Parts: sequence; structure tokens; C-alpha cells
Amino acid sequence: MSRARLSHRGTAPTASFETTTARRARVAAGHDLDARLADLERAVELGEGLVSPEAMAPARAVLESADQRRRLAPGVVVVALLGVTGSGKSSLLNALAGTRIARAAVTRPTTTRPLAALPAGIGPSAAGRTSALLDWLDVDERVQLTADAGIGAATVLLDLPDIDSDEDSHRRIATRLVERVDVLVWVLDPEKYADAVIHDDFIAPMAAHAGVTVVALNQVDRLDDASRAAVMGDLGRLLAAEGLIGVSPVAVSARTGEGIQELRERIGRIAATARAAEDRLAADVRSAAESAWRNLDLDHASGARLVAGAHEPALSEAAALAAGADVVAEAVADSMRLRATAKVGWVPVRWLARFRRDPLRALHLGADILPTARRRSDSDEPQSAGRPVARTSLPQAGPAADGALRTAAHTTAARLASGLPGEAGADVVARSDGRASALAPALDRAVAHVDLEQMRSPTWWNAAAWVQWLLMLTAVVGGAWLAVLHVVRQYLLIMVEPPRWGLVPWPTVALVGGLALGALCAAAGTALARVGARRCRQRVEDRLRRAADAVVEHEVLGPLRADLERWDELVALLSGLR
Repeated sequence: MSRARLSHRGTAPTASFETTTARRARVAAGHDLDARLADLERAVELGEGLVSPEAMAPARAVLESADQRRRLAPGVVVVALLGVTGSGKSSLLNALAGTRIARAAVTRPTTTRPLAALPAGIGPSAAGRTSALLDWLDVDERVQLTADAGIGAATVLLDLPDIDSDEDSHRRIATRLVERVDVLVWVLDPEKYADAVIHDDFIAPMAAHAGVTVVALNQVDRLDDASRAAVMGDLGRLLAAEGLIGVSPVAVSARTGEGIQELRERIGRIAATARAAEDRLAADVRSAAESAWRNLDLDHASGARLVAGAHEPALSEAAALAAGADVVAEAVADSMRLRATAKVGWVPVRWLARFRRDPLRALHLGADILPTARRRSDSDEPQSAGRPVARTSLPQAGPAADGALRTAAHTTAARLASGLPGEAGADVVARSDGRASALAPALDRAVAHVDLEQMRSPTWWNAAAWVQWLLMLTAVVGGAWLAVLHVVRQYLLIMVEPPRWGLVPWPTVALVGGLALGALCAAAGTALARVGARRCRQRVEDRLRRAADAVVEHEVLGPLRADLERWDELVALLSGLR
């Protein structure tokens, strides 16, 4: 029967030097691997604090292994023979090496520790690098070949313990080395070629490594032509179904030597490109990305609903309520009306305003509070963004306001994270809920630093005050004039007639007119002050709402969007790496 068609291109040079084409391919592959490793490292970095450590554990392991492998003997290729008990790995190793270096048996495992066959003619420098690599692989038993095995001048063959061994230590050794060697040669036999242990537990999970995988069906000399064709065809279909596209099995017999040269050429093609280790690491990256993708259940994710700078009306309203924007704005209006009364009110009664407490001072927001806080913060209180940390005496948000804020924040986070997989979306929402529950101090500080317009007064207040005092002076002059006339008449018995305005004496006009006009001006000024207070209230409330929105953006929405952006970037990286 004709041999299976080779799935790799190119020739199999065995010289110890690289051709120009091979060197260029290696450099290009190295650059591509550098980029992929950088992407994987970025994905791991994005996953920190965003996903469970277990989800990205395979990726971290690949990065660690890649860092070590690329520093150790970069030009050496390690080829491992793997299989179940009785598949004939050791016999196949001897056949490939052209000499008996491993003990072989038919019915029981003879390889209890990994055995390395080092290439012949290896120089001292290369030997040192190869020794360091084998130390990293924890392979102590080593044999140096005396003749070229025909699989590459820098290729090391490994005979591993059986992957289905009854000894747990044997399986652990094989499993560990499967994750680290550069080229995988799966050795199967006609009886166990479809064994679920090797296919389900090893070959299928390593489908991403098809580029560095060779499958050899050993002991074909035990089959007639019809059986061989049937087994080879079935094995080929199994490999294709498991994702090893392009990997066709090689029919070999370690006993008769059939197919050994073809197997050498197949291994040599992979090793001779001087990029087997890079290909293996690239496959590891793909496998790690696929593992992270499955761990994060990203097949069922539709992506975050990320809209930068989007306004959230419900959350904004809830934050304003929790910050006490309406309470402070009303206090500002009351304070302005009180100050207006003290400034433009009727002079005879305006002093009564001194006995009313400024509502802003009651909230620790009076015009003289912030300078005091600034002096105190210069000495021993912490600063916030270069500004003094003032504290108000606003009443703590009630259960209704606090609950509305938390609900609005939760609803917003849940909506934006609705496209993330279940556990991941729940984690993002939980972190957002935690930030929302800690908003009270930040909102309080924001209120304390809003301009409440307490350091300035409308210009017309001064003019109205001068008019009030002028009218009061007029009334005082009129009253004094009448008093003098009364004394002169009563005690000096001198009848002095004051000038008159029609029938009314001017002193009376001055007294009554000054008081009446003062009261009228006070009423007009108070009415105008109320209009100004309402406008001031609106301006201040707008500022307070913007300040509350800024706090929500900085403390809740900003970090939430950052989480979602990290998620989007993580998904994009993993998708590309797969």
C-alpha cells in the first residue's frame, strides 16, 4: 500500500547550519510569537482583578514556560515519543536512533523515567545549552548518539513513560513533559490506536499543536493489507475529527524498519525549520487563549454596551437627591433672602434678622466656613485634589434616597454589562455596587466645594441700602425738627411756625415720608430679592447636580466603563489569539 501523503512542505536538510530561507522564517516567526506573547501578557494583565485567577491560570503558565524555554537552547528542538503501554515507543526510539539505547518490552512498561537521546557531534557550547534545557525539563537520563539519526543536528529525542501507566508518577511525568517539549510524536498501535485515554485526554486537547504533531501507527507489520488500510483510514478520520487538520498518520514498524525513514523525514521537516520551539509556543498561546475563552464562557457573551460619556438620567437624579442638592439649593435661597433683609430691609426692623440663623451655616456651608476649613486643612487635615477637605453638616441621605442611588447604580451597571457572561457580568456589577455604596463622603465633599454665591451680593443691594439710610436720615431729621418745635413751644413759649407743604408741615412730611418710603422700598427690595433668590437657587442647584454627576462619573461610571473597556480589550485579544 502507498505511504500516506506528507502534510508538511519543504525538504529535510540535516546540516548543522540554517539556510537563508530557514533563518528568515525563524526570525519572522519569532517576531510573530513576540507579538502574540505580548498580547497574551496583556490579556493576563487585563484579567487581574477582572476575572477569577483560575480562568487565566493556563495563560500565566504559558507565559512563564515561554520565557524560560526561549532563554534555554533556542536552536535545540526536543522531540518526545508518547503513547500507551505496549505501543512500542522504546523500540521506535531505538529504530530512529539506529542503535539500541532503550529497553523494550511487549506487555509491560519499561520506561519509568524519561530518556534523552542527544544528537551526535554536538559541540561543547551546544552541549551546555542542551544540558540546561534538559535540566529544566527534569530529564536526568541522557545518552549521546554516535551517529547522525537523520532527524536534525540539534534534535533531542525523548522516550517518555506510558501515559496510561498504573503508576501515577509515570503519568505525571508524561503529562508535564507534554506541556514543555517542542515536537509531539504520538505512537499508537493497531490494538489501541483509538483508545479514549490517549485521544480524549491528550491528542484532542492538543489539537492547537497540530503544526508540531506527528502521529505514528507502530507495529503495522502485524496487519494484512486490508486491515492496515482500514486502521489507517479510521485513524485519519479520528485525527481530523479531533481538529488535527493536515496531520496524516505514518505507518511504521520498529521491528522491520518499515516507515522509519518516512518518520525521520517527517520529524526532520519540523525540526529543520529551526522554529519548532516557536511553533510549539505559538500553539501553546492559542491553546491558552482557547482555554481562557472557555473558562470565561465568552461564546455566550455579546459584548459590553459601552457608550463613553453617556448620560444616565435616573442615576443623575438619584445622586442629586442623595447629595441633598435640593436641600442645599433651598438653603441658599433662604440665606440670600436673609442677607437681603439685612441689607435692603426696612431699617427700623432689619436688626431683627440678626437673630435668625443663616440656614447655610446650619449646614456648615456658610460663606465663612470654607476659609476656616482651608486654614484647618493647611495644618493637619488631608487634601483632596489640591483643595481643602471640608465637611458639611447635611443630614445623611435617608433610606429612600440611599436606596434610590444604589438601585440606579445597580440598574445602570447591569444594563451596561448585560452582554458579559454571567459570572463576569455579576462581578462587574458587584464592584460597581460597592463603589456606589461608598459615594456619600465624595458627594459631601463635592457639595462643600460648589460655589454657593455667598461671597458676592447683587450690585443693586448697595444702592438700595443707601436709599434706605437716606430715607431713614430724612425721617430722623423730620422727627428731630418736630421735637425741637415742641420744646420751643412747650418750654420757651415761643410760637414758631415751620414751613409747610400745603397744609402739612415739612418736618411731618420728612418724618412720615421717610418712614413710609423706607417701608415701601424695603417691600420692593424684598420682593426683588426673592426673585433673585429663586434664580440663585436654580443656578446653585444646577452646579450641585453637575458636581454630583462628576462624582458619579469619577467614582462609579468611570471605573465601570474602564472595566467594560478592559473586558472588550480582553475579548478582542483572546479572539485574535485563538
